[in-house]
Amino acid sequence: MRLTPVAPLLCFLGLLAATSPSEAQPKGSAPTGNSAEPKPGPRPGMQRAPGEAMSDKARKLYLEGVAASEKKRWADAHASFVAAWALQKHYTILGGIGTCELMLQRYRDAAEHLAVYVRELEQDATATPHERAAAAETFAKARAHVGAVLVHADVPGAAVVVDGAVVGKTPLLDPVFLEPGPHTMGVRHDDHAPQETAVEVAAGSEIRRAFELERPPVSAPPPSPAPPPRDGAKRSNVGVLLAGGAAAGAGVIAGVVFTLAANGKASDARRQWTVVDAMDGGAVNCSRPAPGSQGQQCEDLSSLVDDKYLFSNIAMWSFIGGGVAVLGTLGYWVATPPSTAEKHVRVAPLVTPGGGGIAAGGVF
Repeated sequence: MRLTPVAPLLCFLGLLAATSPSEAQPKGSAPTGNSAEPKPGPRPGMQRAPGEAMSDKARKLYLEGVAASEKKRWADAHASFVAAWALQKHYTILGGIGTCELMLQRYRDAAEHLAVYVRELEQDATATPHERAAAAETFAKARAHVGAVLVHADVPGAAVVVDGAVVGKTPLLDPVFLEPGPHTMGVRHDDHAPQETAVEVAAGSEIRRAFELERPPVSAPPPSPAPPPRDGAKRSNVGVLLAGGAAAGAGVIAGVVFTLAANGKASDARRQWTVVDAMDGGAVNCSRPAPGSQGQQCEDLSSLVDDKYLFSNIAMWSFIGGGVAVLGTLGYWVATPPSTAEKHVRVAPLVTPGGGGIAAGGVF
């Protein structure tokens, strides 16, 4: 909805006066643009009045900027417009900001803000041809002092960087405006390799720069080195092997000792049987011995026979235990990972007159 005809007359009424950028400078201060004093130029055209979509506070600040501009206090007007923009992002406010920057000879900022104002005004169905022409004329004044770069990148969302500062993300709706001279321009994206180039622009010129971003090559992560062997694990393995070897050796030794003891008891039993058999012409029956010396001799013979069988059984189980220890140790040795030293094992049967066993040796 359009405001009454009085409101447009208030908006930038000061801009209708014959005011040049040189007159906009405060007394005693140098121009912010070229060092030489610029010649008076055509006055900027009138811009739109604030729309009803603007909040009351933003509207108040906007009209304060208009009042300051009528008095050619462009710095104060600029501050009011910036404060209004901070409260509400209405494109009409950008027109005020850009016009003040033009009068303050901040041409790059003016071109950037007036470009948005002109673009939004073209899309506003309520704007009149006179308002569009006035906006385009003001933008052309700022545009004549700066260069423009049309930036294109094949990756959306890439940050556009100029002289180390991010100025926007692709795709950009407007050109990138630069002060005349050399600059460094590039684009960056997290998933792509950055691109950078040098550009040089002249006042009023326009150039194009296209960037094709490439994804960095994906390299396979290096294989993680195998953890070094733990000394504790080495000691544990050696301890198990030594314990198994000791148990096997003890079993074999015990088997041999008890086998010898059983053989000794068997010899004693044969001698005792010879003594008993010689008594009473060989008619002694030890299952029913007669009282006296005959019974005592039979009892001694029976004790020797029992001891012989006892020692033989102990020897047999000792050999079995030693064999089980040998087999268990060999199984553990085979199951454990090989070390730098090569393993050797040698197994040989052990045979004695009264029994047998297994002898094992080698490098564990």
